[in-house]
This record gives sequence, structure tokens and C-alpha cells, in this order.
Amino acid sequence: MALCFLGSPARAASQQPFRVGPPADWVKPLSLPAKPGASSPGAEAAGTLYLLSDEQVRVTDKTVQRYLHTAHQVLSTGGVEDASNVTTTFDPSYQRLTLHGVWRIRDGQRQDVLRPAELKVIQQENELQLRLYNGTLSVVAFLRDVRVGDIIEVAYTLEGSNSVFGGRFADTVDTSFGVPVVHWRYRLLWPEKRSLFMRDHGNVEARRTESLRDGVRELSWERQDAPRVERDDAVPAWHDVYPWIQLSEYETWGEVARWASSLFQVTTRSKELEQQVQLLAKEPSTEARFLAALRFVQDEVRYLGIELGPNTHQPFPPHEVLTRRFGDCKDKSLLLVTLLAGLGIEARPALVNTYLEHGLDAWHPTSRAFDHVIVRATVDGREYWVDPTSTLERGPLAGYAPPEFARALVVDPATTALVEIPRPQLNEPTTVVEETYHAMDRWKEGTLRVVTTRTGSDANRMRRELATTSMADLSRSYLNFYARVDPKIRQGSPMAVEDDEKRNVLILREHYVIDRFWANGGRRDFEGAFIETQLWEPAITRRTMPLAIQHPVHLLHRITLHGPDTLDVRSSHSSVMGPAFRVDFGVEPRGSRLVLDYRYRSLASVVEPQRIEEHLKAVRSTRDQIGYWVKLGTTANPGVTRGEYDSLGCVAVSVVLLVCLAFVVLPRSPRALWGQLRARLRKRAFVRKLVSSAGDTAQSAIPISGPEALRASLRKQRCDCGAGGPDPLAPLRHEAIVFGERHLTLVQWRCPSCSQERRVYFEDTVSRAA
Repeated sequence: MALCFLGSPARAASQQPFRVGPPADWVKPLSLPAKPGASSPGAEAAGTLYLLSDEQVRVTDKTVQRYLHTAHQVLSTGGVEDASNVTTTFDPSYQRLTLHGVWRIRDGQRQDVLRPAELKVIQQENELQLRLYNGTLSVVAFLRDVRVGDIIEVAYTLEGSNSVFGGRFADTVDTSFGVPVVHWRYRLLWPEKRSLFMRDHGNVEARRTESLRDGVRELSWERQDAPRVERDDAVPAWHDVYPWIQLSEYETWGEVARWASSLFQVTTRSKELEQQVQLLAKEPSTEARFLAALRFVQDEVRYLGIELGPNTHQPFPPHEVLTRRFGDCKDKSLLLVTLLAGLGIEARPALVNTYLEHGLDAWHPTSRAFDHVIVRATVDGREYWVDPTSTLERGPLAGYAPPEFARALVVDPATTALVEIPRPQLNEPTTVVEETYHAMDRWKEGTLRVVTTRTGSDANRMRRELATTSMADLSRSYLNFYARVDPKIRQGSPMAVEDDEKRNVLILREHYVIDRFWANGGRRDFEGAFIETQLWEPAITRRTMPLAIQHPVHLLHRITLHGPDTLDVRSSHSSVMGPAFRVDFGVEPRGSRLVLDYRYRSLASVVEPQRIEEHLKAVRSTRDQIGYWVKLGTTANPGVTRGEYDSLGCVAVSVVLLVCLAFVVLPRSPRALWGQLRARLRKRAFVRKLVSSAGDTAQSAIPISGPEALRASLRKQRCDCGAGGPDPLAPLRHEAIVFGERHLTLVQWRCPSCSQERRVYFEDTVSRAA
């Protein structure tokens, strides 16, 4: 995070990039509700009650003016901290900010607390970790003497519109929020002669009025006592959690495509561009030339976006991007299209939305629907979708999986509609984890060799992780993962990587030594830990919203044991199928060798609320079967105590009684039933230890969908001492972590019971960067 303070108390207001003054004449201010209070459900939990949210927009042929007026009442000490800092953000390249005032209302007395000379102007680049620079400014007022019960009232106006949109207007208007609002209004003044298209998304529940005066349409949406919307966790990004209204001046997607086409123009070519094309043209085939151009743009032009003014949506000229060797998604896409055109390969940029996917089908056409640019190309008569911002992609072109964005608007004047991006089909596992244990002497050490083979997109992701994570750090992380089960495990030989870039197959090899492998009375536990990464339960199970599932995913985890004795284990196969996934289990004994297979395949990207119980049942059933144990013969072992034998004897008596009962009342063979029972016990033995590993490492980061889901997950955490999550009143430390290409949040606190330091990794699966 970069903070640059541009203002100081001594700086005169006239020198600041804003002004202080009254609102314009066209504004119709609203009064605060007559009887404010904290009676709205959900207000206490939020610590703040929003009394007023009033937004008024005036659109003219020359500009757009946006007036905002809010008031909220502080209900708790946590709310005091939030209310004490008033922040207004704007883009100085095309917007002008006018502050109308900041007021504090206490005991019915309204006092102006805005001190222009003390305002701080901060250039806070929140997206720098995503390598995006947008130049926005924040004007911050640090209020004095804010107390519980105070009402903080703020009003300001932003004037100006980004010229990149060519004067066309579009807006999105939320009508419900994550906090209750006593009085909400959105007012729009619109030129009568200009078209305006409106579409409701979700249950808007806002009263709309409209009038016409002097060639200006006045549209107003209003709500009284809008309740808080209860959001479920892990909701798909395309699902409308909060009802909203879409406003657009575009009638068709064809109009949007023509607007975008005007931005993606190559006005000049350069000697450097021609030289690069000539270099790429030396490749022996059309496919080779395409891949060479793609990999050049992906790997040799680094990702960095300077998104100031029009360049929020308009790419920089390709020759400039090539010369400086950096650019964002639109810059890199236009550069690639330009290089491919020089090679005689047809290609077009394509606008996509990284969150909405097929949810774009419900949108009215608008230029504001997209946050990312990719490329559609035709090579040897076949269509391919590629992302120029994805680095280190390898393998033949036929193996390229299309980006998982579902819908795209091809930047071409002839485009008339959104097109579908085909979803990748995974007929074979893209990641195979093979764990092989050799423990041929029950009194000595054993070895574990792990071979993880990744193909396709999984190989690309691992390659990117290896490019940004040292082998030492990766080895330590993997070693500690296995040390949860075997605390004395040690590395036998260094981790090794084999990368077959031509086939796009990446193999990671690990070698460990485990002291006294059979020390637990000749018993050994195993688990399909890699499959467990796909099995998690949402914090909210009584849902009204769909549950997001990672899809498509196809994984195989195989465990092979070579032991000293013939194992008394029978072959078995079973499966669990839910609405969103299927897991197949296999147990295959071969004398002293045992092979356990766990195969996971996703079936859908969401679970609808009415099927959540079925999904959770499948998750829990899978966990019950994902652990397995074996035990060597009954040779006396000094590690087993007399008390343990006594306990085993009691269990044996109980089993005999159950078998006798089975002869009388059950139609099936007691031997078959005993085999099923023993297999069930073997599978259940170790699974509960595995669940606690979620979030302990960056690799096992817990998937969440925003701050609310993070807090809910923290409440479910357990310390090794058995205590629950963090003390609600204790401070938490949040740290942003970049792990490979993943952006994680590390939360740390001290256990209130045993004072042990706790740390859990989270990954926001919804708020991913474009």
C-alpha cells in the first residue's frame, strides 16, 4: 500500500485539489429522519445505523454532477472508530470535488466539524499489489471527539465524467445494503431527448416516481426503513446478493462493441514492432508463430497498469507498450493482436468480466460490464481464447484451456451480441499425487516418496508459483504439512522439479524419512489429504443463496504402501456423489502392498440452496471414508500396554456378541458384514485430524467470499488446547500475503486460553483481481 500525503494543516484551502462550498441549485436536500434510533434489525451488529443515504445525479450534454448526502448514528465503540475518519475518493484527472460540510449531531445540536485546513489529501494506491496505478486521491477528515450516540452527517458533490465513454452515461444503483438504512433515495435528472434504459435486478422494492419539466426528466427511487440484507458466505460472484437498478444509455451490445472498437485502434506502427514481427515470422508453422507471439507478450511484457483518465479503458499504443515492456490486460491484448495481424493471423480483443461469467446474460448492454480483456484468435481454422496476462503457459496449442470467464464481447464493429467461451472439459485428472511408503522393517525407519504430476492449467499455475516462491520456502511448507502427522519426519533428499514444457507436464518430487514408522503398535494411518482441499463446509448452512464450488476440477490421490507382512485387507470400491462433486474410493491389496485411490471430480459450479443439505451430507460422507488404517500382525510389541490389551479385549467381546446377533436377525453373511464394518472403521480412523489442517498453511488457505465470511470462519477455529476462536474484543493482526499468483490474508491472534500464537490463511475466492 502506498500512501502519499499531499496536504498539510498549513496549506491553504485554495491550494488543495478540492473546494468547499454549498450545493448547486438543482440539488433538493433531504432532511434527516425525524426520529432516528437503533431499532432497525442488524444495526447493533454493524455498530452503525444509517439514517440517510441520498444520491442525486444530474446529466447534461457537457458533464455529470453527482451529489451525495449521508448520515449515520454511532451505536458502539467499534462504530466510533469507523465514524471518526471521513474519506472521500475521486479521480482528479476528470473529476472536481466540492465539500459541502461535515456535521456532528449530539443531543439534538448540529455542529459543523469540517476544518478545511486540517484535511489530508492522500494518494492511496490500494491496487499496487495488483500492479495497477490509477492516480485517485482521497480527502480524509480526522474528526475530533466522536462518541457513541453521535450522528455524523456528510455532503459533497463530484463533477465530471471520464472522456473515454464518449459522453454516454451508465450507472448501477444498489437499493439494499449489508446495513439497515432508515431513508434511502436515488434521484436522476435526465435530458428528455436522450434515451435511457433501465433494468431491475433482484427484488428492488423501491418506490419510483417520474416527472417532466423544461425538457428534463426527473426520476426518483426511494425506500423507507430498508432492512439489512443477510448475505450468505461463499456466494457465486454472479449472484445478485443486493437488489440493484441498472441504468444505461446503450440499447444493444453492438453499440458497446462499436464503442470499444474505437478505443482499440492501432494508429501508428514502429520499427520495433516490425522487427518483432519479423523475428516471430521465423517460426516454422502458423501454430509455432502464434505461440511465440503469445509467450512473448505473456512473459516478456510485464503486467503493470497505469490507468489514469481515459486509460482506464483505452489501451496505450502497441509500439509504446513494446518499447517500455509493460502494460495491463488491454495493453497486452492489443499488442498481441497487432503482432498476430503482422503474422497474418486473425485475432480480436475480447471484453470479459472476471466475476460475473454467465451472469452477464441478465445485464442490459453497457460499457461498464467488463473488467478484463483477453484475445480470441483463429489459428489453422480453429478458434482459441487466450489471456495475454497469464504467464508461463506452456504446451501445444491444442492443450490450451480457454479462460473460465464464460461470456465475452468481441471488440469488432460487426459484433452484435455476447458470445460464449466454452468451459474446459477435464476428462482426466489434471493433478495426480502419488505417495509411496516403503516400510519393510517394522522396527526401523520408513520412507515416503511423493510424486505430484500436474498437466494443463494446473501445470501453468504451479510453474507460476515456482517462479515467485523459493524452493527452500516451498520445501519447508511441504515438510511441515506432513509433520502434522509425523512430527519427526525429515527430508531425505532435496525437492526436485521436472518441467516438460513441450507437453506442459510439471512433476514435483519429494523424499522424506520417517523414524519408527510402525511405532504405534504396528498401526499406520493414511488419508487422502489432497482431496480434502476440495471438501469444506460453508459457515452458513441454512442458506437462501447458492454456494460457489470450484469447477471444473479433476484430481487423483494415490497412496501405495509396501510393508513387511501380508496385510489382512480386502479389496473394496465405493463412491460418494453429491450435487456438485463425485469421489471414488478404491482399496487394492496385493500381499504386502496396499494401494488406496481417491479420485475427485467436480460436477457443477454451484449448489442451489434447496440442495445444500444433500451437498453437506456428501461432504461429510466423503470425510468419513477418506482416512484408512492398517495394522501389522499380532507379534508382541513392547509399545502396547496392558491397559490397551484390556480395552481391545472389551471391544472383542462386543464384536462377538454383535456377530451372534447377526446370525439371528440379519439376512446377510456375518462375515461379509464384519468385512464391511472393519473397512468402515479403517476409513474413519484418521479423518478428524485432517480437518484441522485447513488454513494452517498458504497452500491450504480457507476459501471465503468477503469480510463477513472471514469473521464467520474465525468463529469456527479451534486451538490445539481445545479453545474456540479469537476473543471478539481482542485485536487481530491482518497481513496481505502474495503466494505465487494467489492473494491471501493472514490473520493472527493469541489464544485467550493457552496464549499460544494462532495464524490462519484465507483466500477471497470472489474478490479476485482482473
